[in-house]
Amino acid sequence: MKWVLGSLLLLNIALWAGFSLFQPQQAPNQHLHEPLSAEQIKLLTPEEVEALPKTGEVPGTPKPDEVYACYEWGSFSADGLQRAQAILNQHSLVATVQQKTTQEALRYWVYIPPLPSLQAAQDKVTELKALGVDVSFIIQEVPWRNAISLGVFKDERLATKLLEQLQSRGVQSAQKGVRNQEKGRVSLIINDMSAEMAIELNKQGASFPGSELKQVICQ
Repeated sequence: MKWVLGSLLLLNIALWAGFSLFQPQQAPNQHLHEPLSAEQIKLLTPEEVEALPKTGEVPGTPKPDEVYACYEWGSFSADGLQRAQAILNQHSLVATVQQKTTQEALRYWVYIPPLPSLQAAQDKVTELKALGVDVSFIIQEVPWRNAISLGVFKDERLATKLLEQLQSRGVQSAQKGVRNQEKGRVSLIINDMSAEMAIELNKQGASFPGSELKQVICQ
């Protein structure tokens, strides 16, 4: 009888050991993430939120309002071409030189002949503004230094119309003439230029009398 009880005791001990062996170990409590530090939390301003990259936006790509297009700037004489290219180089813009015929380069302009000094030209511009003439450039290019350009046109009729309007306002010193008659005139074809840069180049109009910047079809 004793050996039966001993066998049952050994059997119970073996069963308990086997059950304990296959019982899954309980993992210690683990945090799902590192605890947050309050001092590292920063609330963004509306401006900072707006500056964050949008979903699917690749850094460095132009924004929708950054419009790029192709432009023709000219025409220029040999000296004007060098100065225009220097300006483009400052802004890392590459342009192709395009030869223009005399007829293509021909422009009609309305202007006030060169005045004795820059101060005299500035005084004249102030006088023009008082008469309601807001568009004018003081030319610094020889031999037209201190002349005042009032408008440049491809169509002579438009130049004549402007001259008549100016004279009706009392600008009797205004004249109409022909620009860019000499041979060897060229234009610069600029690809992929932003509208913002186009505005900047238009500000250079006083340095290049008889030139214009216009958008063209990209080729």
